[in-house]
Amino acid sequence: MTRTLLPPDVDRSYGRCARRHNASTRGKGVSPMLTSTQIENIDRVFAMIDSSGDGRVTWDDFETLTRGIAEELGRDSKSTEIAELSAAYHGVWEYVSAAADLDQDGAVTRDEFRKAHSTQALSAGLLLDKWLVAADRCFDAADRDGHGYLTEDALAGVYRAGGITDRQVASAAFQAMDVNSNGRVDKAEFSANVRGLFEAVDKSMKGARMIG
Repeated sequence: MTRTLLPPDVDRSYGRCARRHNASTRGKGVSPMLTSTQIENIDRVFAMIDSSGDGRVTWDDFETLTRGIAEELGRDSKSTEIAELSAAYHGVWEYVSAAADLDQDGAVTRDEFRKAHSTQALSAGLLLDKWLVAADRCFDAADRDGHGYLTEDALAGVYRAGGITDRQVASAAFQAMDVNSNGRVDKAEFSANVRGLFEAVDKSMKGARMIG
C-alpha cells in the first residue's frame, strides 16, 4: 500500500496533543512524547514477536511466528498464503532492524525497539504501512475458506501463534472488531483495529487493546 507520508510533526500516530508537542520541540533535540498507551502497545508488539522471550528480536523470531501461524491454521508451510505472509514479515524486519539495531548485532532489543519509536528513527507512517501489509497477509492465511471473514476461532488461532494464549484476550478483541455484531470479522474491520493498535494514544480508541 502506498501513501504520502506526513512530516514527523504531524504524524498521525501521535494524535493532536503529540503533534503540538512535536512542533514545539522540533529542532531542540527533544524526542516526541509517547503516551502510556503507545508505550504499552510497543512493548506488547515486541513481546508478541519475541517468541523465545529473551528480550531480543531477530529474523528467526519472525520465522517462528510464521511457522506458528501455519501450524495453528492448518496451512502448508510452503503454501502461497504462508509464503506471502513471510515476505510481508520480512519487509517489517528489514525496516525495523535497519532503524533500531543500533549495535548491528543482528538483533533488536526491547530498549532499542522502544527508543526507535520514541525518537522516530522508525517512521510511524512507514512502519504502519508495512504492518498493515503483514496484517492483510495474516488475514488471508486465517481465512481458510476464502469467504472474506474470520470467525472467533480463527482469530484465536492467530493469537495463539503470537503467544497470546488467553482466550479472553482474543474474544475481547473479536468483539471489539465485530462492529456490526454479525459474529464474524472482515478484512476492513481487522485492518482498522491493527491500525488502531499502532495509532491509538489512549485506551478508549479503536484497536488500543487489540493484543492485551
